[in-house]
Amino acid sequence: MKRFLNAALFQIIWFVCLLGGSFWALPATVLYLFLHDRYFMNTRREWRLLGVFVGLGFIVDGALFQLGVFFDNDSVGSIVVPPIWLLCLWVCTASVFAHSLAFLRSRYLLSSVLGLIGPTMSYFAGAKLAGITLADPLWLSLCVVAVIWSIILPLGFWLSDKWRLFNDL
Repeated sequence: MKRFLNAALFQIIWFVCLLGGSFWALPATVLYLFLHDRYFMNTRREWRLLGVFVGLGFIVDGALFQLGVFFDNDSVGSIVVPPIWLLCLWVCTASVFAHSLAFLRSRYLLSSVLGLIGPTMSYFAGAKLAGITLADPLWLSLCVVAVIWSIILPLGFWLSDKWRLFNDL
């Protein structure tokens, strides 16, 4: 039941971040992380993973904005760092590895394949909801995202394993 609740809360925060922008994303993420810490975390070591993912968000999505793969339609001029709502999504994504996505533990090839599909479709749908434009040709932008996430998803599981974040039954 906890895994289902973890997945459901993540989906809610995904919509809040995309539809509410940074104004709503930050307080919603703080509340989400408070609940995650109190009711889902098996160990405080999980905060390491959340921190790593915030850093990855700065680096990966920051680079994608700088390279012109993403454009923020609401921003004037060039973006130096990704919007807060997008970084909130990164930290919340880290919260599902040892919980609702735990069935992918040590299944690096499968998680890589799923990384090609799930996060890529999330970026595609999310961009439309949040006022982000993916560069033309669209298929190439989505391929770049797919390749990146085919690496990031297994990395998240590897770090979760390395830091013993899974609740071994």
